[in-house]
Amino acid sequence: MQSPTWSANTRLIVALSILAGSLALLIYAFKLVETLVIAALLAILVYPFVNFLEHKLHFKRGLAVALVYILVIAVIASLPALVGTLAFAQVRRLSQELQFAIEAINKWISQPIILFGFDLSPHNIIQNVGQSAGSALANVSSDTLLLLSEISHNFLWVLAFFVSLYYFLKEGSQIKPRLVRLVAPAYQADAERLLSELSQVWIVFMRVQTLIFVILTVLFLFGASVVVGLYRLGLIPFSTLGLIIMLGLVWVLVLQVDHLILRPQLLSSQLRLHTGVVLISLIGALAIGGILAAIVVVPLLASIKVVGSYVRAKMLGFPPWPDETQPN
Repeated sequence: MQSPTWSANTRLIVALSILAGSLALLIYAFKLVETLVIAALLAILVYPFVNFLEHKLHFKRGLAVALVYILVIAVIASLPALVGTLAFAQVRRLSQELQFAIEAINKWISQPIILFGFDLSPHNIIQNVGQSAGSALANVSSDTLLLLSEISHNFLWVLAFFVSLYYFLKEGSQIKPRLVRLVAPAYQADAERLLSELSQVWIVFMRVQTLIFVILTVLFLFGASVVVGLYRLGLIPFSTLGLIIMLGLVWVLVLQVDHLILRPQLLSSQLRLHTGVVLISLIGALAIGGILAAIVVVPLLASIKVVGSYVRAKMLGFPPWPDETQPN
């Protein structure tokens, strides 16, 4: 017996239910969605290396994916060690100056300050703060299980990230065909072309993002080298703390170049978006959603533009792509 066809009302109810369920899942499992987005972005970035090994060097796909995956893990794992080594070297070099700073602070603390009959000596204030801190530390043992739970929780998200990254690399080439097969046969050609345009948007975005990262790294290294050079020559009359502040200012300036110049100009030209729209979107996303939102807001806008152009053309009866002719 043939299965009955759903009525228009049934289809509408099911579609709205799926939409509501998807939104609820997005809100409830936002952390998982965030993890998947980061893994997908990284997969897009390193996917050309998999294709290079597979098609140019004729590696088997499983071996190509495994090699690139291991390389990514090695790079990610080496970053904390590199930062730790650099930080340790700087601490050793600056230890003597920090000792001088500690001695100066101790000398300042020992001086009494009496104001309106109240003893505001730094020594007494710090002693009271120390007693309060001691009372707080007495309760640390009761929170040990909570701390361990938080560490385990973060470890699970890291594990989810690496597992997602592996399957994005391994099954990435099959995502688009599977999505196309979900569409009605009459619209599969449209779906395939639309997904191709959307994937191209994100590929271009990741290439531009990599270029921006290289430019920002060069700018920061150049600015830091200038500040450190002037400091060593005695042309910057600051202490070590002043040097650290100056390096922080260099980093802030580099971020301003990123958000106000590089991203608006490069992304707007490559993704064909107005510079003002890109700039306002970056500022708004950074204020509302943080760093991840600021990273993905521009390609999301470009994706919405692609889908919106298609929907508009279909609603008005125009061919969705300029190289197509309108059917009779």
